[in-house]
Amino acid sequence: MSETVSIIVPVYNASPYLERCMESLLGQTYRNTEILLLDDGSTDGSGRICDRFADSHENVKVFHMPNGGVSAARNRGLQECCGEYVTFVDADDILAGDMLEYLVGMAEETGCDVAGCEYFEFRGNGKGIQGVEFQAICGKEDPEVERLSGSRFVEKGILRSDTRCWSKLYRRESVGKLRFDTGLTIGEDMLFLLELAMQGKRFCRGNYKGYGYFSNEAGAMRRGFKDSYMDQITCWQRALEKIGKQGTARLTQRTEAILLISVMLVVGKLAQLPGKERREKAEAGKYCLDLVRKYGAKRGVFRELDRGYRIKVRVYGCAPGVYMGLYRLWYRCKWKFLV
Repeated sequence: MSETVSIIVPVYNASPYLERCMESLLGQTYRNTEILLLDDGSTDGSGRICDRFADSHENVKVFHMPNGGVSAARNRGLQECCGEYVTFVDADDILAGDMLEYLVGMAEETGCDVAGCEYFEFRGNGKGIQGVEFQAICGKEDPEVERLSGSRFVEKGILRSDTRCWSKLYRRESVGKLRFDTGLTIGEDMLFLLELAMQGKRFCRGNYKGYGYFSNEAGAMRRGFKDSYMDQITCWQRALEKIGKQGTARLTQRTEAILLISVMLVVGKLAQLPGKERREKAEAGKYCLDLVRKYGAKRGVFRELDRGYRIKVRVYGCAPGVYMGLYRLWYRCKWKFLV
């Protein structure tokens, strides 16, 4: 009998998208699955949708929880799941029909602890999908498989933007007691993968685009600064501490460069705030400025940045007020163009 795959789906106020997601999970060509829906204190009726699916499908289980965030929901799923393999799916995303079959086959063939694939972005509300031809994108054309040791995955994966816990399949015994950090709202995926890599787990990945990521760029642009955005900096500081102890000077410099980029992304959010709110967040701004001046002054780190970020780091480090003003002007013009 084929190995069971546990699909862990955190659900928080996802009622417009949940049915679409579930249809893609229930329609997998790999049939031996259990689907764990973690209702994370939803207030929009998502919990009732979860219950309906559990009532009509024996492989669907529902766990209703007080709102604790996506990490707490994933951790509860890891606690409750029974499959030999585990995968994570966000409630507004979808899977290609044979994604699980593809990942299980790769994991079985290579013997690796983690198997991953690529993803595609799509738009649209409810059952509608816009911006992609789903069947065309889901077609595999001789996908290549890359095998990586844990240390190589840090270098070629985590430090090259492969920091997502979704679109991957994990051997449950390889995950063991490892859990997501519930104290972070950003970057918990990356730290989860980094810990697996540091433990020496083996990774493989293919170029097949099997995971559909729901894109809502306009909504993201409208979001101003929140204190939780500082987690974007914290997670990379933690990664730097780990990689600095075990990695080479080059990997350390690459990590410091990513930390700088994360700081500049937070600075951009701070710049969007109205004057009074921005002044109230002066401490966060000073913290960002100190980090930019510390790491931006390192030649090796500076060389790891692309031209655009080199300019940003230089301008902000020398004239933070000028940079914030220019960023606000650019942001307003870009938003007017989009709407």
